[in-house]
Amino acid sequence: MTIPRLFGIRHHGPGSAASLRQALDEFRPDIVLLECPADGEAAVQTIIQRPDLRMPVALLLYNPKQYQQASFLPFAAFSPETQVLRYCHEHGAHLRCMDLPAALRFALPDAVEQVPAEALPPNATSAEREPTGTENQQQAPLAAAGPEDESAASMEQEPATEATEATIVRRDPISYLAELDGYSDGERWWELRFEHSAGHADTFAVVLNMMTALREELALPESRETLLREAFMRETLRNTLKQGYQRVAVVCGAWHAPVLHPDLLKKEDKALLKGLKKVPIEATWIPWTYERLSYSSGYGAGVLSPAWYELLFTEPHTEVVTHWMVRAARLLRGQDLDASSAHAIEGVRLAETLAAVRGRELPGIEELQEAAVAILGGGYEEALSLVHRELVIGVCMGEVPAELPATPLQQDLTQQQRLTRLKPEAAARTLDLDLRKELDLSRSHLLHRLRLLDVPWGQPRRAQGKAGTFHELWDLQWQPDYALHVLDAGRWGNTILDAAVGRARQRATEAPDLETVSKLLEEALQADLGPAISTLVARLETLSAGTRDVTHLLAALPPLVNVLRYGNVRRTETAQVAQVVHHLVPRLCIGLPQACTGLDYDAARQLLPRIEGTHQAIRLLQNTAQEADWYAALAVVLRNPASSGLLAGAAGRLLFDAQQLSSEDAGTALGLALAPAQPTAYATAWIEGFLSGSGQLLLHHRPLFALLDQWLGELNEDTFREIVPLLRRAFTDFSTPERRQLLELAVQGGQPAAVLAVAEDFDLERGQRVLPMLRELLGF
Repeated sequence: MTIPRLFGIRHHGPGSAASLRQALDEFRPDIVLLECPADGEAAVQTIIQRPDLRMPVALLLYNPKQYQQASFLPFAAFSPETQVLRYCHEHGAHLRCMDLPAALRFALPDAVEQVPAEALPPNATSAEREPTGTENQQQAPLAAAGPEDESAASMEQEPATEATEATIVRRDPISYLAELDGYSDGERWWELRFEHSAGHADTFAVVLNMMTALREELALPESRETLLREAFMRETLRNTLKQGYQRVAVVCGAWHAPVLHPDLLKKEDKALLKGLKKVPIEATWIPWTYERLSYSSGYGAGVLSPAWYELLFTEPHTEVVTHWMVRAARLLRGQDLDASSAHAIEGVRLAETLAAVRGRELPGIEELQEAAVAILGGGYEEALSLVHRELVIGVCMGEVPAELPATPLQQDLTQQQRLTRLKPEAAARTLDLDLRKELDLSRSHLLHRLRLLDVPWGQPRRAQGKAGTFHELWDLQWQPDYALHVLDAGRWGNTILDAAVGRARQRATEAPDLETVSKLLEEALQADLGPAISTLVARLETLSAGTRDVTHLLAALPPLVNVLRYGNVRRTETAQVAQVVHHLVPRLCIGLPQACTGLDYDAARQLLPRIEGTHQAIRLLQNTAQEADWYAALAVVLRNPASSGLLAGAAGRLLFDAQQLSSEDAGTALGLALAPAQPTAYATAWIEGFLSGSGQLLLHHRPLFALLDQWLGELNEDTFREIVPLLRRAFTDFSTPERRQLLELAVQGGQPAAVLAVAEDFDLERGQRVLPMLRELLGF
């Protein structure tokens, strides 16, 4: 009878990968059973023979009717699974995926039943005990998980602030062995004991014996999903043996290896797998990144240091420490930091010394990082953040062949990325666009369309020091799970443009208020969604006709004005939007005074930014008649005794800044607001609104400063103490130099000390002597 050879691996372990390849070369199997969902086998077969594939990549299995049900199965160059694929391709061996199909897995209920160890058959004591930490992680929306998400094989670790010791062991059984060996970290223990011993085929016998003893010792409870997975793997193994294969290799997570015997629980497995429901499944390959492969990203089977693992797999163990330290020094020199060859040599020596002190054969990434901090970073970890990102986690993104099966929307996105010369990259970068250039304008359209489709590849950022509507700054960073977002967006259309148009129309139909549609219209214009504009404008007109709340009108106008402003830049026809704005402004001006009355401070505070935004928007329209109507409405708010003090003061400031309120009238308004008959709360709120944003008004308008200074001086002590916290709000936004100058004015009675000193020493007769020469120099 054929006895299968079991190879228990650590997913994404470089030592496991090297040892597995050596073991397969020695065993030379006819067929390899790989722990991977069975419905992903066809996709795996298509990728084996592709030389243009660049790791890391991930097999994406998803339910086309419910995209939240998706599973990402990453493959890296140092993954044992990758070595299986390469061996089968090079030696002509058959490959079979043997894990529970995603079609069955996604159909399982969300609640996972926990089966206590006592309820298992007596002969299954050592055969069916696997921890149940995150077995359903694959079914979480957009979660990065795969067949590797079993707890033991991935050494999964979770915060243990409130967990008991038993709970920790159940979630991370390897930590139990690590503790027995004097280690506190199960991941590091596994790395040092097994991943550093690359190329030893007998490692798998040791791992199998160790896992068998560990499962018998811990006797952990099971989840129904775990039992189903192991039952399906055993059934696949039995069917393979029946087909007459003589040399069968089974490659699975180390924790599963003890239970994968063909004679174990035959009847129970058939009963367990009978009658399971299915869901439709589709498969595709997508690029992956080392960041998403890392444990810190939340990936259950992730590793702590993917870039280090790649180096450990590709370089000889006797040279890997030197290679890492040299690369670290080179990175720092690229940042103009002091990192010489002597630093690298000393770093290697220190790392080797640390390893020797700790009784380790070779330095691990922990010793390398400590040595780098001490030698290259001068004792400061912050200086080596770049080294950690590049050489521990790694900035690497894979590529998949363009000819692989993809949805029409995926294909169009790839085409658009080529046309705009925007390559998806794992590293974050800044994109500076000038919308007057055709290429930059098309890039802007693509990024805005993707944002409408919930694919936030680019995040817009405010441009510092650059004004105008022709300039955009974007922060770009592609995340692998955006592929699932693109799949989901396929229901709206087969191209990026069609999908964005369909999504915009759907959002407009569901929009509850005018503000939402206005912002959506602005986004649609920035994305150049011409076919959607008429639908959005029609929805806008319908909502605006039925909207009486001035608050919604105030919020809706600024995005519409931006639409008109961007229309010229983006070469989009905006006549329909201009017509809506033309009808909207008069309604705002009529309703504003009433909306500013009867409000408490909190309500007025919420309304103030909308009034200021509308004020700026109307000034951008450059329509004299509309500006006049708006200024008249602000004047009513300023003079109406029933207006909120905060909004009345803000109206006065807006009118003063627009030169619609003279200095004398501003002083009169301030005097009335600070009159003894006015409540103190009203006066302080008025001051806050009038001074909001800057203290330049008081610095350059002495009468206003004198009025405020006089009002404060006449307050009694109790009232002054009461309003100090309120007054501080008015001065919160002032810059430090402005506060300092105001303090000088207060100390000198309204005149800065420098001005007083000059006035006392000024000699008018001597000053007049320089005037003729000054006129000649200036050309007067």
